[in-house]
Amino acid sequence: AKDEWDFEHLGITNEPFIKANYPHHEGIWGWGDVADQVVMMVRNIRRSLVEYHDILWDIGYAKTWHEANEHLGNLYTEAPPLEDFYAWRDKRVLDECNWYGWFID
Repeated sequence: AKDEWDFEHLGITNEPFIKANYPHHEGIWGWGDVADQVVMMVRNIRRSLVEYHDILWDIGYAKTWHEANEHLGNLYTEAPPLEDFYAWRDKRVLDECNWYGWFID
């Protein structure tokens, strides 16, 4: 599987599964006009925010594909401190809920 940022910056290929932050506001619809729908599969909704934070922490809370690419070697190498998650969660949880609600509607 590819990441949706790969499609945006490296070009579209035919992939059956894409790891994506889309429909999250930080995600990218990398298919252009080749596709117009998405099936969202969330493995465990109770863990999704924790896992999302862990990846953000791994890539240094990158805001761009280039910044994230510089930190790819950090992915899944260590767990973030729990205090970092709590601080991020307390600041973002209501926004994250609204963004998921926006997609579901």
